[in-house]
Amino acid sequence: MAKASKLEKIYKVKNENGYYIFKLNKVLEEKHKTKNKVIETKHIDFNSMQRLATGNLTRIDLNIIAKLCNELDCKIEDLVEYVNNN
Repeated sequence: MAKASKLEKIYKVKNENGYYIFKLNKVLEEKHKTKNKVIETKHIDFNSMQRLATGNLTRIDLNIIAKLCNELDCKIEDLVEYVNNN
């Protein structure tokens, strides 16, 4: 289950060897964009956007990541990061 950080607006999701950090909400805030505006502009499904923001997903759609990086002028690692426990 994703764990939210209210101050950072990030979600950490554990897996067996580390954890993922989902930072879409943080980037949206930094870029002064709303989820709804990006969804409308880039034609992204609301549920897909919400799952990517919270880390509540089983796989990542690279087409959506590319649309978000384009719209938000950022890199993949600005949206999703993996931290290895080793």
